[in-house]
Amino acid sequence: MINTVLGPISKEDLGVTLMHEHIVVDIIGADRGERTYTIEEVVEYVLPYLIEAKNKGCQTIVEATPLGLGRDLDVLVECSKQSGLNIVTCTGAWDGSTVKGLSIPDSIKKMTIDEIANVWTREFEEGIDDTGIKPGYIKLALGDEGEIFPLQEKILRAAARASKKTGMRIQCHIWDASSVPSAIKIIEEENLPYHRFIWVHADGQMDMEKILEFGKKGIWLQFDGIGSVQDFKKYPPAIEKLKEENLIPQLLFGQDSGSFWVKEEKEEWPMRPYARFFQEFVPYCVEEGIEEELIKKIITENSRKVLTVN
Repeated sequence: MINTVLGPISKEDLGVTLMHEHIVVDIIGADRGERTYTIEEVVEYVLPYLIEAKNKGCQTIVEATPLGLGRDLDVLVECSKQSGLNIVTCTGAWDGSTVKGLSIPDSIKKMTIDEIANVWTREFEEGIDDTGIKPGYIKLALGDEGEIFPLQEKILRAAARASKKTGMRIQCHIWDASSVPSAIKIIEEENLPYHRFIWVHADGQMDMEKILEFGKKGIWLQFDGIGSVQDFKKYPPAIEKLKEENLIPQLLFGQDSGSFWVKEEKEEWPMRPYARFFQEFVPYCVEEGIEEELIKKIITENSRKVLTVN
């Protein structure tokens, strides 16, 4: 079973999957109140880019925006219906960059670890709010300043406990590789199996020492900065190294692409097209000697394995 915003699908229906994309992202803050946009204007803006990716062979988008960062299920449902793409949404909380809790709702901040875990478990078991829509995974962000702060530790422990109850994997955004050992220590203390943890942005600093160290423990390694990098030079050597170390079965691809940005008017955050992976990244890797069949295996078989919840 794999949960999508239109209901559960079988793993065979997942197909070619991009593991980290965004459709709406709110960078103003978690508790700003009602929508400042309409569903229609978001769909009108984003839909052509989604259809472009679908026409290039994409079948599923894993939408990586939790509550507080702009998760909008009404938008995701319409985008899925109108594009024909499967869209997988998430539960969880986001405290990346240097925002210091800005994107985590106050209600979550006030809860205990177990209370948070229970909320995320209930969303998986019963659906989010009264929508009936169930998340496919847990999304976190933490550790971007080289350490894991108390609020971040609380949401990571909550995610580990929710994962143990539900089987959902944790997609954990960590840009600063120096924070990864601390994150792994926390999930070890929570007795979470390594294979339930995905290091999002493992390619951010491309710290191969840590990638190999923790990959060999059994965590998933997600290369997902593809949508914003200027060039792809760092990727083929890293993929070859993972191939040498028999870690390709733990590699995932995404782009961190999108989106419709909810922001202050003065800020410029352009759309990052979803089709770049197919139009630019794959041809470049093939030119550099990476087998196209290997890439296809990663975006089909690996994605299917990590998203399937028994």
